[in-house]
Amino acid sequence: MKRLCYLVLTAHVLLILMSKTVHAHTDLLLQIEEANREIQKNPKDPELYLKRGELHRAHVEWELAYADYERALALNPSMAEIELYRGRLFVESGWPLSAKTCLDRFLARHPSHMNALIVRGRALVRLNLGLAAAQDFDRAIALAPEASPDLYVERAQVLTGEGAEHYAAAVQCLDDGIRKLGSLVTLQIFAIDIELKQQNFDGALERIDKIAEKSPRKETWLARRGEVLVQAGRPAEAAKAYKSALAALQTLPPTRRNVPAMVELERKIRREVDALGAGSAAPAKP
Repeated sequence: MKRLCYLVLTAHVLLILMSKTVHAHTDLLLQIEEANREIQKNPKDPELYLKRGELHRAHVEWELAYADYERALALNPSMAEIELYRGRLFVESGWPLSAKTCLDRFLARHPSHMNALIVRGRALVRLNLGLAAAQDFDRAIALAPEASPDLYVERAQVLTGEGAEHYAAAVQCLDDGIRKLGSLVTLQIFAIDIELKQQNFDGALERIDKIAEKSPRKETWLARRGEVLVQAGRPAEAAKAYKSALAALQTLPPTRRNVPAMVELERKIRREVDALGAGSAAPAKP
């Protein structure tokens, strides 16, 4: 049920992302071609090589990116930020120890550089140094005028991976993000998962209710509520939540209710209601 709820929430997002990926690939090729033309006109401009190197990195052309960074540095040996670019490249290409070496050098000279802290944090995660990574993410969040939700999630994921003794700190990190950025679904979903790991069922239910209250579509969150109540050993309340989810589904227009994800969600909910011994009380399927 949990998996299905998440699939319903994210299926349309994946379709959008796939379309964006195709367009991004085409756009990058065009930008690389334009960078080539600029370099032909100004072959001794280090910034142009740095720009093209970043485009190659984004296009997952590691060797071409690194060659452009080296060319930029040869043209301008005082270009300190090259260590940051190398570090990001090494993280993304699977060389976290090399990334850490570059980023340590850069941060020794620029200790309050937010992006460098984020990139080094990701290198530390890949080196299984989770608590050190969390410290870098924490410093980056403190430096950011408005950190992205992803950064709060990233830090919370690292802490969660370090064991149960860090679950409370992970939830606290997400709640910090919620206070600063608002009750974003991405932050709340991850917080719900951690609350359930701690068996804090009331905390998870409170978060689900907050999301459902602001959501124009209630059925998925009501089903999620039922699932949590089952885990909490509260079958009567779970049956009530599932029946509310069914009622919410029945208010949808046929074009939405009959899509495969909604049909499967309704089928799953009815099975849960039957398993709870409340099948006869469920709304009749038209």
